Order: sequence, then structure tokens, then C-alpha cells
Amino acid sequence: MFRFRLAFLLILCLSAFTASAQVQTLGDVSFSAPEGWNYEQKPGEDHATMISVSNQQFCAFVVYAPRPSSGDADADFRSAWTQLVLGSNYSGMPNPIYDIRNSVGYPGKQTGDTSIDRKTHTWMCLLETGQSYIPVVEVSSGRTMFDALQHVLVAFIGSVRLAPLKAEAIKTSIAVADLAGSWRSGAATTTDYVNGAGQHTGSSSSFYGATYTIASDGRYSYQMSGKSNGSTVREKEEGVVELSGDLVVFKGTSHTARYHFINCQQALDGSTVLTLLDEGNQPSASTILNYGQMWTRPAESAPKENKKAASGADLSL
Repeated sequence: MFRFRLAFLLILCLSAFTASAQVQTLGDVSFSAPEGWNYEQKPGEDHATMISVSNQQFCAFVVYAPRPSSGDADADFRSAWTQLVLGSNYSGMPNPIYDIRNSVGYPGKQTGDTSIDRKTHTWMCLLETGQSYIPVVEVSSGRTMFDALQHVLVAFIGSVRLAPLKAEAIKTSIAVADLAGSWRSGAATTTDYVNGAGQHTGSSSSFYGATYTIASDGRYSYQMSGKSNGSTVREKEEGVVELSGDLVVFKGTSHTARYHFINCQQALDGSTVLTLLDEGNQPSASTILNYGQMWTRPAESAPKENKKAASGADLSL
């Protein structure tokens, strides 16, 4: 059984790894290996390993073959943690167990812990596929390394698929033609107010919905509708989208919006999810997870050949 007390051996045997191709398979499981990471899958073993090493620090993702589900996700998680992680350097079950969030893949549970000697940090995600679950374990040389690569883990677990579904490569570079189609995004927040006595004194809410409809030549139309504290806001814009370094730039007739391109990947329902980060935020694990904008293009909205931008969806309130 593969145990993470052997994690340091990954460094010693790095020369046995091969540069990863994007989409890999492990029996009925397929996934998009992180670009630039090294990959190993030995015949007859129930797991595959991807590893990144930088300045004596390392991070490894290990994906396992699916296991039968008991129907109790928390119980399955505890069982998998006991089998895969517990050993001489890890003791007990970390709590709480969190729901998986911000992923475009299977739902599931996750939690982690730092080793007794403080030299490694392990995080496990249990992806629930219905009748089975797929364990994915991340082990790194400390919490700092884990925090720095947490957004990569979120993208990776979002790519994992169980047959008959098939993983697609995560795009970390993009062309204007790849943006053709109708992209939607939205958000809502509610704030409750209490006085010094703990009594509820009121609340406020805000929400918005926006659509970029982009042609393959880069021309686009944009619509946004939102409400904040009872006030309605609407915007319309047309222009051209351009790429500049890692930026996706929407040059409109009245204003220009710039976003860092993070990645583009397929969701379980076949839609495409584009993750962007406002230019004012420098890309890092924390800013991507906290402030990244997810724009969704339904599968039917990805035209094969669209030379002209259509009108955006009506988002009037």
C-alpha cells in the first residue's frame, strides 16, 4: 500500500519520472496532469503520481483507482484517510471534513493535516462519482508549499473523470478563437446587521448577471444587469477582445476591462469554464481562489464557425 511516510522517496526517484502529457488514464479514471509536472504510473499499481520540485521544495498529487462507496461520504473519507495516509508520521483523523468547493468536477469531501515532524503537509480530496469515489491525495514539503499550489489542486480535481466520461486537458494558454460563444457570470451577496444587543436590525443584498457574447474574430457584445440595495444597474457594451501577455483585454466603446487569464477547463455537464482575475489583483493562489471570476459557456454555445457576434442574452430585471 502506498503510504506518505515514503513521500521523500519521490524526490530520490525523480529521474525515473517522465514529463507529463496533459491527459492521462488510470483504468477507468482519466485526468489532466498539471503542465510541467513529472508523471509516473507503474504497471499493476492502483495509483498515479504527479510531482513538482522547486528549490528543495516539492508537491505531489496522487490519484487512485475508484473504490466502492458506502453511501456515507464522511465514513468513506475516514476509511480512505486511514488506509492511505495514517502511518508513523500521521496520527488521528483531522477535523473538520469540508465540502469540496470551487471545482468544476465531482462533489466530495476534503481535509488535511501537517505531519508530526512538521516536514510534510497532506491534503486529501474524495471525489464522489455515485456508486464509487476517487481519492486524490496531495503531499507537499510543508503548508507554505500547499498554500502556494492550492489553486492547481482545485483545477486538477476538477479535471478528474470516471468512464464513460473522459477528461479534457486544462488550457493554460488561449487564442481569441477559443473564446467564441456566449459566456455568463453572476454573483449574489446578503449582509445582515445586528445592534450591540445582538438584535437583527436589517439586511442588504446585491446581485448581478453578465454575458459576453464573442465571435471567433474577437468582436463582442456585453450586457450586465444588477441590483444593490434596491437600485438597478444596467450596462451594455460592444468592442473587440485582444490578448496581451497573460491578459484578456476587452476594448469597448466606452471603457476597457483587463483580466489575467488563469485557465480554461470543461465542467461535468460539458460546459466550458473560463477563470479570469481582474488585472488589479496579482495572480497568486489566494487571489485566484478568493477573487477569480468563473465565466461559463454552455456546450451548445460553443459555435464551430461564428463570424459575427450575436446580441447578448437579455438580463433585464
